[in-house]
Amino acid sequence: MGISRITTLTFSNKFMMCGSGKKCGVSSVAWWLLVIGGLNWGLVGLGGFMMGNWNVVNMLLGSWPQVEWIVYILVGLSTLLLLWGCKCKTCAVDTK
Repeated sequence: MGISRITTLTFSNKFMMCGSGKKCGVSSVAWWLLVIGGLNWGLVGLGGFMMGNWNVVNMLLGSWPQVEWIVYILVGLSTLLLLWGCKCKTCAVDTK
């Protein structure tokens, strides 16, 4: 098993669930926001090559720019939470 395979397994387990296999609510929401944000940025990139605007968040919330900005901020905060790890009671108990 190569080092990249081990890193991938550790990476996905760390972000998907706590030590015992349970996910806390905050981690679950953060993970889904990260997935949605990643898919949105992938579509923005593809749309750039296809000469179109494929920003789904902008398409859905374009008439409310402040709400759109809040979604982007929440995606960024979710990324930071998942990078640093959740420190809630559920996750703290599972890592001991």
